[in-house]
Amino acid sequence: MDDQRIVLLRDTKISKAINTMSIPAIIGMLVMAIYNVVDTMFVAWLGTSATSATQVVLPIMMLTSAFGLAFGIGGGSYVSRLLGQNDMKKAQITTSVSFFTAVGAGLVFVIVSLLNLENLLYLFGANDSIIETSKNYAFFIIIGSVFTMGNMTMNNILRSEGSSKLSMLGMAAGSVLNVALDPLFIFTFGWGVSGAGFATALSQGFSFLILLSHYLMKRSVLSIKLSNFKPSLAMYTEIFKVGIPTFLRQTLFSITIGFLNNRAFLYGGNDLLAAVGIVFRIGMIPTYILFGIGQGFQPVVGYNFGAKNKKRILDALKYTLSISLILAFISSLFLIFGGEIFMHIFKASPSVTAYGIRGLKYFAGSILLLAVTNCISIFYQAIGKGIESLILSISRQGIFYLPAIFIAPLFFDADGILSSQLIADAFTFIVTAFVFIPFLLSHKLDKELDAS
Repeated sequence: MDDQRIVLLRDTKISKAINTMSIPAIIGMLVMAIYNVVDTMFVAWLGTSATSATQVVLPIMMLTSAFGLAFGIGGGSYVSRLLGQNDMKKAQITTSVSFFTAVGAGLVFVIVSLLNLENLLYLFGANDSIIETSKNYAFFIIIGSVFTMGNMTMNNILRSEGSSKLSMLGMAAGSVLNVALDPLFIFTFGWGVSGAGFATALSQGFSFLILLSHYLMKRSVLSIKLSNFKPSLAMYTEIFKVGIPTFLRQTLFSITIGFLNNRAFLYGGNDLLAAVGIVFRIGMIPTYILFGIGQGFQPVVGYNFGAKNKKRILDALKYTLSISLILAFISSLFLIFGGEIFMHIFKASPSVTAYGIRGLKYFAGSILLLAVTNCISIFYQAIGKGIESLILSISRQGIFYLPAIFIAPLFFDADGILSSQLIADAFTFIVTAFVFIPFLLSHKLDKELDAS
């Protein structure tokens, strides 16, 4: 296998390999994060109720991500290891199986969600004052979820084979289109939040076509063909070994956000609910930067785990931890000192602004802890250790987050809601240390390499 993308994973200096893989991923993720910020900004200009409505729909979007990432990260992790073992045929089949299964799951998701739309929205924090607005936005978001799931699958598999630039192009193109369509649909056409949802669905469809074209036109190492759709229990086991922890993490996060929305409304009405939504979107920027680094890190580790190259695995881990912490520290300074500027961009009311500034300061601490826990979690995904990945994944976004949402406000009122993610991240950091340090000290990596 002489493809330069494989040479990059196998032979290139670790820092260069990870940077080469990460930079396109970071750019793509940043464009997506900025789109989310701009999308929410335009909606926020419609008023606090509209912002609250988009926050209520967020758990449904997270459920969409749960399915897409399950097949994308699960399939991508397996593909990286197969390429490291020079098993191109099985890697081709895994790519097609992951894609077609994701699209099928997307169709089922659309039908089930639309049939239960109002109940879902009330479950995830809607109240009578925003239910109709929430339904108008959610309808288009759900329709576009088929494309979203397909996009997440193709994105992750492209990165797993070293084609991070192709992945970036698909992600960035859709996000840029969305930003362009938002003001047109929301204000010029006067469609309000429905216009924001419609713009998102169209943009996801556009990204889907671009990403699929890479496979159909043979720009990628691997290809998607219906003839390669040859699922087997053994293959799904490998995909789901890493995919199910990701699915559970995202699903649990979706449920947790629903509880967060309900508790935010209880302790601060639509003002606190809107502030939580704005903080979440602004926080996406540093979060997605860390995720982008992780997406460059994963295929390098996955390939070299398959190739049994311990030195490159550990070098990749050290470098990724270092660069993640540096970028997280810089990001935290922006969140701490730029809160008022960020909230002004959203034209938030004084009450929403006050909540938002405090929330961003708490999130600054959270992002520092995430720099470490995200890197270790992706390390376990890359080497196919589903149980460890599951423990770390659901700790941050469920096991600790959910109790924090209920317990912290009893002592700190609205600040308990705003600081709940930081509390969850602190406990997740402790769990990560307890899981990972013994893994290194007991030389379990050597045993895993021998067994692979």
